[in-house]
Amino acid sequence: MTAAEARSYDYRPINALPYWHVIGDFITAAVADTASATNRDVRSLYPATVAFVLWCWQSRGTPLERKRIFRRSTVEEFIHLAMKNYATSSRATHRSTLWLMVDALNPADRTEHRPISRSVPTTPYSSSEVAMLYSWATSQGTEHRRRDAVALLALGLGAGLAAREILGVRVRDLDTTTDDIHVIVWESRPRVVPLSKQWDRPLRRILADLKPNDWLFRPGRISATSGQVTDFLLRARTDLDVRPSRMRSTWLVEHLRDGTPPQELLRISGLKNLAALDKLAAFVPRTAVSAKVSQRNFNSV
Repeated sequence: MTAAEARSYDYRPINALPYWHVIGDFITAAVADTASATNRDVRSLYPATVAFVLWCWQSRGTPLERKRIFRRSTVEEFIHLAMKNYATSSRATHRSTLWLMVDALNPADRTEHRPISRSVPTTPYSSSEVAMLYSWATSQGTEHRRRDAVALLALGLGAGLAAREILGVRVRDLDTTTDDIHVIVWESRPRVVPLSKQWDRPLRRILADLKPNDWLFRPGRISATSGQVTDFLLRARTDLDVRPSRMRSTWLVEHLRDGTPPQELLRISGLKNLAALDKLAAFVPRTAVSAKVSQRNFNSV
């Protein structure tokens, strides 16, 4: 199949359909170029590519850039984290297909030592987009889904947790003994995170039906695996761009805007250095007041 024929092949994956307007062109071009370079049938490339790219973009927060997505290390992460419940043969087939695509689309990835490029920061949500997300959460079809959607937003927009951290929070990890709620994160980057005030009431409302040992997001599951956030969002079938990575960026920018001292923000966010905050500074409104606050805070580091 030629590249032109590959591009004309109309593939419409059911699970990724709500996000196809965002990721579709990137996937189609990658499949077409791989098919042209390797003479592989385009139909055999799509299933693994769609699952992989959707996971990278939604669960991992990776920008739709070939050199960022088509890397062997990322493929291995996907196989071991997102395909845990798949048969060994299916995992091997996907790995083989994706390694082929890495070789075709990002041959430089074979180099053992390569510089880490400065990544583009994830764009935060605007206030109107946050309002639309809350409306989406409260209009889910069942009470269970409404509760899960609110929990997702509260932990993502209210505490800046990454997807894997959201999945690990149980009700007992919330300190509600004072006027302010604090979220205790135990794994990966242990810390105590104060919940943003605007998410206090929505979160308290959903706690009445939960037990201390319940997962806060999607209670009833027996484990925490990376695909559970993606699976929940796919079932929602919304055109909104609902991503924990954007929620975390929004939370960080709000703290920068409000003048949270950088060292304090590093502590509650789990970030290691100021470089990540520096990249997000472009999204902070440059009013005279915020500029003075920002300068004072960074001078104190």
